[in-house]
Amino acid sequence: MTEMLKVVVIALVVAFSVRRGVFLVAAVLRPRGLPPQSSRLPSLTVLVPARNERVVAAGMLAALELLEYPAEQLSFLLICDGCTDETPRLFHAWSAARRDAQVLVLPVNRGKAAALNAGLREARTEIVVALDADLRPRPDFLLELVRPFADDRVAASAAFLRPVNADVNVVTRYAAVTTWVHQLVTSAGTDRLGLNPPTLGAAAFRRSALVEMGGIPEVPAGEDVATSSGLTRRGWRTRFVKGAVADNPVAEDLRSFWRQHVRWSRAVFRNREGLVPSRASTAQRMELAAASIGYGDRLAFVLASVGALVDALPIWLPLLYLSLPAFGIVVALFQAGAGRRIPQFLLATTLMFAIDVTASIAAVLIHVTRRPYQWHSPRWERADGDANG
Repeated sequence: MTEMLKVVVIALVVAFSVRRGVFLVAAVLRPRGLPPQSSRLPSLTVLVPARNERVVAAGMLAALELLEYPAEQLSFLLICDGCTDETPRLFHAWSAARRDAQVLVLPVNRGKAAALNAGLREARTEIVVALDADLRPRPDFLLELVRPFADDRVAASAAFLRPVNADVNVVTRYAAVTTWVHQLVTSAGTDRLGLNPPTLGAAAFRRSALVEMGGIPEVPAGEDVATSSGLTRRGWRTRFVKGAVADNPVAEDLRSFWRQHVRWSRAVFRNREGLVPSRASTAQRMELAAASIGYGDRLAFVLASVGALVDALPIWLPLLYLSLPAFGIVVALFQAGAGRRIPQFLLATTLMFAIDVTASIAAVLIHVTRRPYQWHSPRWERADGDANG
């Protein structure tokens, strides 16, 4: 291991550890306040992009029926992105019974971002809400999600995606832990510090802000992170709203977890707007740069561990990398109300961490070698299996 590589590894591990420590402290502080619910709520258009989602569409539509929001100020636009299953029929049947809903059918699959942009062009409200088809928003979801828009500087608000199947097996427990840490520690910490958390799969947007940046970036994956990055660079704020809850199914098997993790890691690497003049603060620019490395810091951990094993680097370096995430996991578990289940989640984390690190390294190598992007939905695979059986 060369001296230059040693310096780089030490610098990366220390820098990311300090970043995690700052977010952890910020997450346990009193949250940044949200404006109270206003008696004058904004009109909303809920956009639901879907690609062959017949397995989950009925559950989403049932959840939409229960949303607590003034009916005269709420409309729905269901977008079929080149669907080849029964999703369009389900959407049309649901919309036919409502005056506030319509279906937009795209003849070919164009991707989530393109589908949302098509919906954005049809929407007539200033605030639009994007919801992945497999989510189940709670009844008060919209009332909580729109609260940040009382601040004219806010362009987006991100909901809390609650793992609904966290206790199924080891994989779901670990996937739930990573979800809780990402949102209840990292997103909560970035929100508390004014560093703009990412929007993820359930979020509200100020339409004029999206139009300003040319719509949602049509990237192969990670359009949520790319959108947040683009808004930050243009001087807008994004907020994390823990009280806006949407139930979210996490990966239930190793194959799905692996593919999802690699996809997310690659998406972070792709999302850069280096040519866009930035109006973000210095702290926000630093966070954008750190976030663009994504899970690549896991590679630094592996190098630090190897270096410590051969006495090229101090043993405290990999221990430092592990210690702060460990504290973050405990905080996230308490924030999530895991209670007596905490030992089960900690055991799952211990068992799955090596797979997580391996998937992150695989994503780095795939990105560097520029292999073509592929996405597989576990729901499509289950649906195909049912149809063929």
